[in-house]
Amino acid sequence: MRPISAGNVAFVCLFAAQAGLLTLSPILPEVARDFGVSTAAAGQLRTLVGLLGGSAALALVFVTGRVRLRRLLLAGNGLLILGSVASAAAPSLITFAVAQAAIGAATGLLISGGLAAAAAWAPPQRRARTLAWASLGQPASWVAGMPLIGMSAGLGWRYAWLGVPLAAAMTGLAAVGSRPPEQRASTPSPRAYSLRWDAKLVGWTIGELLGYAGWGGALVYTGALFVESYDATPGTVGLLLGAGAIAAFPGNFLARRWLSGSSRELLAVLGLSAATIAALFGTVRPGLAVSTAMFTLLVLVACTRTVAGSTFALYVTPNRRLAVMGVRASVGQLGYLLGAGLGGLALAAGGYPLLYVTLAALFALGAAPHIAALLAERRPPRPTGAALTPARS
Repeated sequence: MRPISAGNVAFVCLFAAQAGLLTLSPILPEVARDFGVSTAAAGQLRTLVGLLGGSAALALVFVTGRVRLRRLLLAGNGLLILGSVASAAAPSLITFAVAQAAIGAATGLLISGGLAAAAAWAPPQRRARTLAWASLGQPASWVAGMPLIGMSAGLGWRYAWLGVPLAAAMTGLAAVGSRPPEQRASTPSPRAYSLRWDAKLVGWTIGELLGYAGWGGALVYTGALFVESYDATPGTVGLLLGAGAIAAFPGNFLARRWLSGSSRELLAVLGLSAATIAALFGTVRPGLAVSTAMFTLLVLVACTRTVAGSTFALYVTPNRRLAVMGVRASVGQLGYLLGAGLGGLALAAGGYPLLYVTLAALFALGAAPHIAALLAERRPPRPTGAALTPARS
């Protein structure tokens, strides 16, 4: 079997990871009803998936010197297959939660490993383009997966797990299996992949956490805003959110020319742009059409910011790709939890205007480390002590 390209393998793995994350959302009420619990209680399963995904990704930071990407991706797809089948067959809420834990771990492995593989397996001159293409796997899963998950769930919520996530994981397993086994380096260095937390990496991590918090909060609450502000039906909301996700594609392609050399500038500009759009989205709501257009614009900006963030990290840490992508996947999951939590508090305190102003603040704070670094780089050098001494006549 001819090896599948690095970009396509990574794309499929990120598609599968997002399918695992998406499937529970539209079937949550049916799951709760079947197991005899409230929707709120069943909703904590999403928190479990996020925590396990973040923990699995973070664990890679400490074991990257001993893990090969091909094996990691095979394990991630295998766990997703196991979790999907177990979720469909779960006889109780406890066994369903265990199956969801497997899916959470799988998503962490697939996101961090997939992004690292896109960089490690691609030629250096095509690395930025390959990473940008791979990053489209998640929004593609959103656009294509949501309607298919809804259709399969029409037969019963258990069938939803045997549709998109299972098929995507099996495709990912085959794609990764087509790659040749990786060769062990002739002179291995146990510290080659360890992370050294310099100022760039710390600033990037803080920015990613806050940026993901703003974006995660928007994803959690936008559907509710459409329903409660405009009396939109859940079916209409699903179509609008799926259509809005298409905006992730043009932004990705348009930004590719700047990814390799100006990703920090992109992070600053896109973070501030997302903050402005989020604030307007929550406070200016003349109608469903306008709000949908603003959400679509937010998708374009936020998803492009995500690609720029991954590219920046890979270029400043060229020898620690898997470790830094483990951090990226982990802060992504934790950012979603932070955005959902802070957003819920803001919504309870001041409604949707305060909610989206809070999310706008998170986007802006996420851009702050990059703005500060850019200003520091352009600051003129301080004169030396000799230059400050007046000349003697």
